[in-house]
Amino acid sequence: MPAHLARRFHQLCLGVTAEILGRQDLTPLQWAVLAAISEEPGSGQRHVAKRLGIDAVTLGQIIEFLEQKALVQRQIDPDDRRARQLFLTRDGAELRQGLRPSLLAAQDRILAPLTRTERASLLDMLARVIEANESYARPGNGRRKPRRKLESHSHP
Repeated sequence: MPAHLARRFHQLCLGVTAEILGRQDLTPLQWAVLAAISEEPGSGQRHVAKRLGIDAVTLGQIIEFLEQKALVQRQIDPDDRRARQLFLTRDGAELRQGLRPSLLAAQDRILAPLTRTERASLLDMLARVIEANESYARPGNGRRKPRRKLESHSHP
């Protein structure tokens, strides 16, 4: 089953990444936010949330955490005063550069059973499957809807 294999692969990736990031009190998703901001400095929060497939509220919470750690800063967008642009601080950029080699080595360990050609093929195929099924990649997709508590009826 592709979904089961994807879930297991995701577990492996998170586990290896969490080992490295945990020492910095960061989660893989927080790291992904740092990476997205690093790759597109000045991006708006909505853009980063959409790019990572997370909802705006979750991204806002992550940004607040990263601001408290002095890794990210928000600035008012000069073209839209209601929007905020995101930038890494010097500490954020240094942390990203410092951890990047360890994280790349971890990815190499995960993909070690594959040849270079197989690695490229795997990444290409994953990207194509994701792009072709983008409509399913919505924040919260697949989660159960919250259940309402049933009111208890007392009998006289």
